[in-house]
Amino acid sequence: MANTLHNGRYVLDTAESVVAAGTTLRLASVHFKGTGDESECILHDGNGKVVWATKLGDVSLNGYTDGHNFGKDGQIVDGLDLDTIDNGTLIVYLAKS
Repeated sequence: MANTLHNGRYVLDTAESVVAAGTTLRLASVHFKGTGDESECILHDGNGKVVWATKLGDVSLNGYTDGHNFGKDGQIVDGLDLDTIDNGTLIVYLAKS
């Protein structure tokens, strides 16, 4: 699968890929579904700043998933760069402007 945009959300599964370069985005939340223990995901903005990161532990009780809600105002970023993703999918939900 390749990185795609569907109805206000990015579905990302390819590491080292830049998404929406030079575009200001307001993030509502992220949800990572890994496929096993120790799956890792690191999301940067277009300037190299870590926006969100996780490394799933051994036998995660929540089905190899992790996520974060950026609050009612969201998190403003300048583009996205999925630096690392191990065996899984990251869904980035965009907030309404």
